[in-house]
Amino acid sequence: MLRIELTDTTTLHMSGRLTAECSEEVKVLMAGNPPLAPVVVDLSDVTYIDRDGEELLRWLGERGARFKAGNPYLHDVCERLQLEEE
Repeated sequence: MLRIELTDTTTLHMSGRLTAECSEEVKVLMAGNPPLAPVVVDLSDVTYIDRDGEELLRWLGERGARFKAGNPYLHDVCERLQLEEE
């Protein structure tokens, strides 16, 4: 299960498991709320990311998002996917 919170117009906080089931929800949320500035995706509380979750992160990165990794696992994911960290 993934909890998604758009804390303001530029920060998307995620917590839990980032899987295929959640990826489409994030895309719909972001498409319905286009940010005024580049989005910061806070992954600090994400515990697991599957292949579809990684594709979502790439999709967000291609749209200019920056990422906040809160632990070595998430830092490794960002580094491996070549995502810009904050």
